[in-house]
Amino acid sequence: MAIIPFQLPTGSTKGKFLQGGACRLINCYASEIGPEGKVPRAIYSSDGLQGFCLLQGVPSTIGCRAALNLDDVALYVVAGTALYKVSQNGNQTLIGSMNISTTAPVFMVRNRRVPADVTIVCDGLMYNCRNDVLSQVTDPDLSGPTSLDYSDGYMLITTALSKFQISAIDDATSWDGLDFATADGSPDALVRVITYQAYAYLMGAETTEVWQDTGGSDFAYSRAYVIPVGIFGAASAQKVSDSIFWIGHDKTVRRLSGGDGAVVISEPDVENDIQATEDASTIRSAAWIANGRMFYMISTPDWTWVYDTSMKRWHERQTYGQKNWQVSFVVGFGTKIIAGDVASGALYEMSAKFTDDAGKPLISSVVLPRVHAFPYRLRYYSLYLDVQKGVGVGQGASQDVDPEIMVEWSDDGGATYKGQRTLKIGQQGKPMVRVRTHRLGQAGENGRDFRISWSAKVDRALYQAAANVRQVAA
Repeated sequence: MAIIPFQLPTGSTKGKFLQGGACRLINCYASEIGPEGKVPRAIYSSDGLQGFCLLQGVPSTIGCRAALNLDDVALYVVAGTALYKVSQNGNQTLIGSMNISTTAPVFMVRNRRVPADVTIVCDGLMYNCRNDVLSQVTDPDLSGPTSLDYSDGYMLITTALSKFQISAIDDATSWDGLDFATADGSPDALVRVITYQAYAYLMGAETTEVWQDTGGSDFAYSRAYVIPVGIFGAASAQKVSDSIFWIGHDKTVRRLSGGDGAVVISEPDVENDIQATEDASTIRSAAWIANGRMFYMISTPDWTWVYDTSMKRWHERQTYGQKNWQVSFVVGFGTKIIAGDVASGALYEMSAKFTDDAGKPLISSVVLPRVHAFPYRLRYYSLYLDVQKGVGVGQGASQDVDPEIMVEWSDDGGATYKGQRTLKIGQQGKPMVRVRTHRLGQAGENGRDFRISWSAKVDRALYQAAANVRQVAA
């Protein structure tokens, strides 16, 4: 017999075929501890959700769509086809309704005006909120906007005619019919404008033109260079830390590098899911800072992937009973991180101190690397788990007072799991419990996948895992 330690996964790697083996991190992520720790890294649960406020009158078929934090004083939220103002204590005010599409992406920005304009673009229409009065921008010189961003005092829009246009300085309601340019470095259609520093990135179906604010008297911007990567899904682009992340037209995820580079950061499993997505309008994205790291999310109704910029790896998020994570956006607001519900008017606070998803179970699952000895079979005598122990709560539901984890295994490459053993991980103040299970049977030459899951509302961490096995004749 031999004790075989597992190499803990740092991300999800589902693999093209089940027989090839796959590690998965669902609702959890890997984090470095450092050389002084017992182990160099651990796996922790993703942050949970707690109700912050429920926006009234939002159709369940549309949900929350975009949000903008205005100086930590108010959070402006587009939910359904209406604009809401939310205070830090969760009080809400309906600002007004808009005649916008219920399916197209919504873009929101503010300018430096005092009081600031909060400007909204959706599928050819623009609305502006000033002093909490919402009105449609009907300037005859405004071309039908398809996306929106802000830089150097200007509102910038793309139009359906592959043009981009800028507003008057610090006035989102004033547009000049001569303040436009065409992205004609390539004949592809413009999809999205996103700004970074003094540059405007005009993302098209196949290329991205980069324009710089040079302060020209006739038109403020001039073209600097072209990046040979377009965008798939206007809502996939996000400003992440000191860069821009987006899904390229080739359905790889890109990171802006050096101003004119577009480095691939996606992995094959992420790319496979994007490749299977036919409708780019179903893609949404978000970016946020939590637990000392930056996260970038891309999501459709069929999947959700989250990129951890610290580990440079991807993990999966899932709402209980769903294939994806039912979060539409994430935004900082004061000391809180606020997430919007994609299918309702619910706003949530997101934090590591919450161990469920606003009343729904938050199930964290780790699929460990496959144990095999091809072409030999293996007999599995024991599985040992080094998890955070003694984490039971003082009072509450029995499963939280005396928490357990579930261990399952698959001998067919992860197609089906069996076993379903529950192992106690310690009541409050009892960290000396040993987490192990024995007599696990035998698997063929393809080996065995072990899956570990937490659902109890307690602190969660996995530090090490090992199996006691013996090789059996082929």
